Amino acid sequence: MLDKTTETPSAARIAANESSESLSGPFPVAENYDRYFASHLYDRRYPRPNPASLAVIVEQIRARGGRVLDFGCGNGRYAAPLLAQTEATIVAYDISREAIDELSARYPAQVADGRLRPVWGDLAALSRTTMAQGEPFDLAIMMFGVLGHIASRTQRRETLATIHQLLRPGGRLIVTVPNAARRFRRHQAEAQPLMEKGVLEPGDIHYQRMAGQVMVKMYYHLYSLEEFGMELERQGFRLIQMGAESFLPESGVVRSPFLRGLDRLLAIFAPLRYAYGFLAVAETAPEANSPVDRSHGAG
Repeated sequence: MLDKTTETPSAARIAANESSESLSGPFPVAENYDRYFASHLYDRRYPRPNPASLAVIVEQIRARGGRVLDFGCGNGRYAAPLLAQTEATIVAYDISREAIDELSARYPAQVADGRLRPVWGDLAALSRTTMAQGEPFDLAIMMFGVLGHIASRTQRRETLATIHQLLRPGGRLIVTVPNAARRFRRHQAEAQPLMEKGVLEPGDIHYQRMAGQVMVKMYYHLYSLEEFGMELERQGFRLIQMGAESFLPESGVVRSPFLRGLDRLLAIFAPLRYAYGFLAVAETAPEANSPVDRSHGAG
Protein backbone atom coordinates (compact mmCIF):
# COMPACT_ATOMS: atom_id res chain seq x y z
CA MET A 1 0.00 0.00 0.00
CA LEU A 2 1.04 3.61 -0.45
CA ASP A 3 2.34 5.22 2.69
CA LYS A 4 0.11 8.29 2.69
CA THR A 5 -3.66 7.93 2.45
CA THR A 6 -5.05 11.21 3.79
CA GLU A 7 -6.74 13.28 1.09
CA THR A 8 -5.38 16.74 0.36
CA PRO A 9 -7.77 19.63 -0.47
CA SER A 10 -7.01 19.20 -4.19
CA ALA A 11 -10.21 18.00 -5.81
CA ALA A 12 -8.29 17.76 -9.08
CA ARG A 13 -6.17 14.84 -7.93
CA ILE A 14 -7.79 11.47 -8.52
CA ALA A 15 -7.44 8.52 -6.17
CA ALA A 16 -6.23 5.13 -7.26
CA ASN A 17 -5.55 1.86 -5.49
CA GLU A 18 -3.03 -0.93 -5.78
CA SER A 19 -3.40 -0.75 -9.56
CA SER A 20 -0.88 2.08 -9.45
CA GLU A 21 1.67 -0.69 -9.13
CA SER A 22 1.01 -1.61 -12.78
CA LEU A 23 4.16 0.40 -13.55
CA SER A 24 6.16 -1.63 -11.04
CA GLY A 25 8.88 -4.24 -11.26
CA PRO A 26 9.86 -6.99 -8.85
CA PHE A 27 9.43 -4.54 -5.97
CA PRO A 28 6.73 -1.87 -5.49
CA VAL A 29 8.02 1.09 -7.46
CA ALA A 30 5.40 3.59 -6.29
CA GLU A 31 6.05 2.71 -2.66
CA ASN A 32 9.78 3.26 -3.10
CA TYR A 33 9.20 6.60 -4.79
CA ASP A 34 7.00 7.61 -1.87
CA ARG A 35 10.00 6.95 0.40
CA TYR A 36 12.29 8.85 -1.97
CA PHE A 37 10.15 12.00 -1.96
CA ALA A 38 9.27 11.81 1.74
CA SER A 39 12.98 11.68 2.61
CA HIS A 40 13.62 14.90 0.59
CA LEU A 41 16.67 13.20 -0.94
CA TYR A 42 15.23 13.92 -4.40
CA ASP A 43 15.07 17.66 -3.66
CA ARG A 44 18.63 17.67 -2.35
CA ARG A 45 19.96 15.86 -5.42
CA TYR A 46 17.87 17.74 -7.97
CA PRO A 47 16.80 21.10 -6.53
CA ARG A 48 15.94 22.61 -9.92
CA PRO A 49 15.37 21.57 -13.53
CA ASN A 50 18.10 21.12 -16.09
CA PRO A 51 18.10 24.59 -17.72
CA ALA A 52 18.89 23.25 -21.20
CA SER A 53 16.02 20.76 -21.05
CA LEU A 54 13.69 23.40 -19.64
CA ALA A 55 14.54 25.73 -22.53
CA VAL A 56 13.54 23.02 -25.03
CA ILE A 57 10.18 22.56 -23.29
CA VAL A 58 9.46 26.28 -23.11
CA GLU A 59 10.29 26.67 -26.80
CA GLN A 60 7.92 23.83 -27.73
CA ILE A 61 5.10 25.24 -25.59
CA ARG A 62 5.39 28.64 -27.25
CA ALA A 63 5.50 27.09 -30.71
CA ARG A 64 2.99 24.23 -30.35
CA GLY A 65 0.47 25.22 -27.67
CA GLY A 66 0.05 25.29 -23.94
CA ARG A 67 -1.89 22.19 -22.94
CA VAL A 68 0.82 20.03 -21.37
CA LEU A 69 1.02 16.56 -19.83
CA ASP A 70 3.92 16.25 -17.37
CA PHE A 71 4.20 12.46 -17.15
CA GLY A 72 6.18 11.41 -14.07
CA CYS A 73 6.03 14.95 -12.71
CA GLY A 74 7.36 14.16 -9.23
CA ASN A 75 6.85 17.10 -6.92
CA GLY A 76 7.04 19.65 -9.72
CA ARG A 77 10.67 20.12 -10.72
CA TYR A 78 9.57 21.03 -14.26
CA ALA A 79 5.89 21.88 -13.69
CA ALA A 80 6.72 24.75 -11.33
CA PRO A 81 9.00 26.75 -13.67
CA LEU A 82 6.71 26.05 -16.61
CA LEU A 83 3.81 27.58 -14.71
CA ALA A 84 5.98 30.61 -13.95
CA GLN A 85 7.52 31.07 -17.41
CA THR A 86 4.61 30.18 -19.71
CA GLU A 87 0.83 30.38 -19.91
CA ALA A 88 0.58 26.58 -20.05
CA THR A 89 -2.05 24.53 -18.29
CA ILE A 90 -0.47 21.37 -16.95
CA VAL A 91 -1.81 17.94 -16.08
CA ALA A 92 0.87 16.64 -13.71
CA TYR A 93 0.81 12.86 -13.38
CA ASP A 94 2.78 10.53 -11.13
CA ILE A 95 2.45 7.10 -9.52
CA SER A 96 3.85 8.46 -6.24
CA ARG A 97 1.13 9.68 -3.91
CA GLU A 98 3.75 11.43 -1.78
CA ALA A 99 4.98 13.45 -4.76
CA ILE A 100 1.48 14.42 -5.89
CA ASP A 101 0.45 15.46 -2.39
CA GLU A 102 3.56 17.61 -2.11
CA LEU A 103 2.97 19.19 -5.51
CA SER A 104 -0.65 19.99 -4.62
CA ALA A 105 0.38 21.55 -1.31
CA ARG A 106 3.10 23.68 -2.89
CA TYR A 107 0.89 25.23 -5.58
CA PRO A 108 -2.68 25.47 -4.23
CA ALA A 109 -3.48 28.65 -6.18
CA GLN A 110 -2.58 27.06 -9.51
CA VAL A 111 -4.61 23.98 -8.61
CA ALA A 112 -7.56 26.15 -7.64
CA ASP A 113 -7.51 28.19 -10.86
CA GLY A 114 -7.17 25.08 -13.05
CA ARG A 115 -3.72 25.73 -14.49
CA LEU A 116 -2.32 22.76 -12.57
CA ARG A 117 -4.19 19.47 -12.35
CA PRO A 118 -2.32 16.84 -10.30
CA VAL A 119 -3.25 13.25 -11.12
CA TRP A 120 -2.24 10.17 -9.16
CA GLY A 121 -2.82 6.58 -10.26
CA ASP A 122 -2.15 4.13 -13.06
CA LEU A 123 -2.28 4.56 -16.84
CA ALA A 124 -5.99 3.77 -16.95
CA ALA A 125 -6.68 6.46 -14.35
CA LEU A 126 -4.67 8.99 -16.34
CA SER A 127 -6.55 8.11 -19.52
CA ARG A 128 -9.95 8.37 -17.81
CA THR A 129 -9.15 11.74 -16.29
CA THR A 130 -7.71 13.35 -19.40
CA MET A 131 -10.10 11.88 -21.96
CA ALA A 132 -13.06 13.00 -19.86
CA GLN A 133 -11.89 16.57 -20.44
CA GLY A 134 -12.28 16.00 -24.17
CA GLU A 135 -9.26 18.06 -25.19
CA PRO A 136 -5.98 16.38 -26.26
CA PHE A 137 -2.55 17.63 -25.26
CA ASP A 138 -0.30 19.82 -27.36
CA LEU A 139 2.80 18.54 -25.62
CA ALA A 140 3.80 15.71 -23.27
CA ILE A 141 7.05 15.61 -21.32
CA MET A 142 8.81 12.68 -19.65
CA MET A 143 11.89 14.22 -18.04
CA PHE A 144 15.00 12.87 -16.34
CA GLY A 145 14.66 9.26 -17.34
CA VAL A 146 11.03 8.65 -16.38
CA LEU A 147 10.56 6.29 -19.31
CA GLY A 148 13.54 4.21 -18.19
CA HIS A 149 12.07 3.84 -14.70
CA ILE A 150 9.06 1.94 -16.09
CA ALA A 151 9.72 -1.76 -15.64
CA SER A 152 9.51 -4.04 -18.68
CA ARG A 153 9.61 -3.26 -22.37
CA THR A 154 5.92 -4.11 -22.66
CA GLN A 155 4.89 -1.51 -20.09
CA ARG A 156 7.15 1.15 -21.58
CA ARG A 157 5.57 0.59 -24.98
CA GLU A 158 2.10 0.66 -23.46
CA THR A 159 2.97 3.95 -21.77
CA LEU A 160 4.22 5.51 -25.00
CA ALA A 161 1.12 4.26 -26.85
CA THR A 162 -1.12 5.83 -24.19
CA ILE A 163 0.70 9.16 -24.43
CA HIS A 164 0.41 9.01 -28.22
CA GLN A 165 -3.37 8.63 -27.87
CA LEU A 166 -3.57 11.58 -25.49
CA LEU A 167 -1.72 13.95 -27.82
CA ARG A 168 -3.48 15.89 -30.59
CA PRO A 169 -2.51 15.25 -34.21
CA GLY A 170 0.83 16.97 -34.58
CA GLY A 171 1.32 17.03 -30.82
CA ARG A 172 4.81 16.46 -29.51
CA LEU A 173 6.61 14.44 -26.87
CA ILE A 174 9.84 15.48 -25.15
CA VAL A 175 11.45 12.51 -23.44
CA THR A 176 14.83 11.79 -21.86
CA VAL A 177 16.53 8.48 -21.10
CA PRO A 178 19.88 7.39 -19.62
CA ASN A 179 22.75 6.40 -21.93
CA ALA A 180 23.77 2.78 -21.29
CA ALA A 181 27.30 3.54 -22.44
CA ARG A 182 27.75 6.10 -19.64
CA ARG A 183 25.61 4.98 -16.76
CA PHE A 184 25.77 2.25 -14.09
CA ARG A 185 28.47 0.08 -15.65
CA ARG A 186 28.97 -1.99 -12.48
CA HIS A 187 25.23 -2.47 -12.09
CA GLN A 188 24.96 -3.61 -15.69
CA ALA A 189 27.52 -6.33 -15.00
CA GLU A 190 25.72 -7.34 -11.82
CA ALA A 191 22.42 -7.58 -13.72
CA GLN A 192 23.68 -10.27 -16.09
CA PRO A 193 22.71 -13.26 -13.88
CA LEU A 194 19.19 -11.84 -13.47
CA MET A 195 18.91 -11.44 -17.24
CA GLU A 196 19.96 -15.05 -17.72
CA LYS A 197 17.21 -16.12 -15.29
CA GLY A 198 14.64 -14.00 -17.13
CA VAL A 199 14.10 -11.66 -14.16
CA LEU A 200 15.47 -8.67 -16.07
CA GLU A 201 15.52 -7.80 -19.76
CA PRO A 202 18.62 -6.62 -21.62
CA GLY A 203 19.42 -3.07 -20.53
CA ASP A 204 17.66 -3.40 -17.14
CA ILE A 205 19.33 -2.81 -13.79
CA HIS A 206 18.39 -2.51 -10.12
CA TYR A 207 20.10 -0.01 -7.84
CA GLN A 208 19.59 1.62 -4.46
CA ARG A 209 19.69 5.05 -2.89
CA MET A 210 20.10 5.64 0.84
CA ALA A 211 18.06 8.47 2.36
CA GLY A 212 19.33 8.53 5.92
CA GLN A 213 18.31 5.17 7.31
CA VAL A 214 15.80 4.60 4.53
CA MET A 215 16.73 2.42 1.56
CA VAL A 216 15.05 3.28 -1.74
CA LYS A 217 15.08 0.53 -4.37
CA MET A 218 15.10 1.63 -7.98
CA TYR A 219 14.61 0.03 -11.39
CA TYR A 220 16.17 1.53 -14.53
CA HIS A 221 16.29 0.58 -18.17
CA LEU A 222 19.39 2.00 -19.86
CA TYR A 223 19.20 2.85 -23.55
CA SER A 224 21.46 2.89 -26.53
CA LEU A 225 20.83 5.74 -28.94
CA GLU A 226 19.50 3.30 -31.53
CA GLU A 227 17.11 1.54 -29.14
CA PHE A 228 15.73 4.87 -27.95
CA GLY A 229 14.86 6.04 -31.44
CA MET A 230 13.40 2.70 -32.44
CA GLU A 231 11.20 2.49 -29.34
CA LEU A 232 9.64 5.86 -30.12
CA GLU A 233 9.12 5.03 -33.78
CA ARG A 234 7.49 1.68 -32.98
CA GLN A 235 4.79 3.52 -31.05
CA GLY A 236 3.97 5.85 -33.94
CA PHE A 237 6.20 8.81 -33.11
CA ARG A 238 8.35 10.56 -35.66
CA LEU A 239 11.67 11.82 -34.37
CA ILE A 240 12.05 15.56 -34.81
CA GLN A 241 15.26 16.02 -32.87
CA MET A 242 17.70 13.84 -30.93
CA GLY A 243 20.22 15.48 -28.63
CA ALA A 244 21.86 15.32 -25.22
CA GLU A 245 20.07 15.82 -21.94
CA SER A 246 23.49 16.50 -20.45
CA PHE A 247 27.07 15.28 -20.76
CA LEU A 248 27.88 15.58 -17.06
CA PRO A 249 25.80 13.97 -14.28
CA GLU A 250 22.60 15.97 -13.97
CA SER A 251 22.80 16.24 -10.19
CA GLY A 252 25.96 18.28 -10.70
CA VAL A 253 24.63 20.28 -13.65
CA VAL A 254 21.57 21.50 -11.74
CA ARG A 255 23.50 22.42 -8.57
CA SER A 256 26.76 23.92 -9.84
CA PRO A 257 27.03 26.98 -12.14
CA PHE A 258 30.56 25.89 -13.06
CA LEU A 259 29.47 22.38 -14.10
CA ARG A 260 26.49 23.87 -15.91
CA GLY A 261 28.79 26.05 -18.00
CA LEU A 262 31.16 23.16 -18.66
CA ASP A 263 28.25 21.00 -19.75
CA ARG A 264 27.20 23.68 -22.26
CA LEU A 265 30.68 23.60 -23.77
CA LEU A 266 30.64 19.81 -23.97
CA ALA A 267 27.27 19.98 -25.75
CA ILE A 268 28.94 22.03 -28.50
CA PHE A 269 31.97 19.82 -29.07
CA ALA A 270 31.33 16.30 -27.75
CA PRO A 271 29.79 13.54 -29.91
CA LEU A 272 26.24 12.64 -28.93
CA ARG A 273 27.24 9.05 -28.08
CA TYR A 274 29.09 10.38 -25.01
CA ALA A 275 26.01 12.05 -23.53
CA TYR A 276 25.03 11.18 -19.97
CA GLY A 277 21.44 11.03 -21.16
CA PHE A 278 19.58 11.51 -24.44
CA LEU A 279 16.75 13.95 -25.13
CA ALA A 280 14.32 13.40 -27.99
CA VAL A 281 11.58 15.58 -29.45
CA ALA A 282 9.04 13.45 -31.33
CA GLU A 283 5.76 14.12 -33.09
CA THR A 284 2.54 12.15 -33.42
CA ALA A 285 1.61 13.03 -37.00
CA PRO A 286 4.66 13.02 -39.25
CA GLU A 287 5.17 14.90 -42.44
CA ALA A 288 6.51 12.53 -45.07
CA ASN A 289 10.26 12.29 -45.52
CA SER A 290 11.20 15.04 -43.05
CA PRO A 291 14.77 14.61 -41.72
CA VAL A 292 15.70 13.95 -38.10
CA ASP A 293 18.03 16.50 -36.51
CA ARG A 294 20.65 14.50 -34.57
CA SER A 295 22.37 17.54 -33.14
CA HIS A 296 24.48 17.70 -29.98
CA GLY A 297 21.74 19.64 -28.28
CA ALA A 298 18.02 19.75 -28.71
CA GLY A 299 17.34 23.44 -28.90
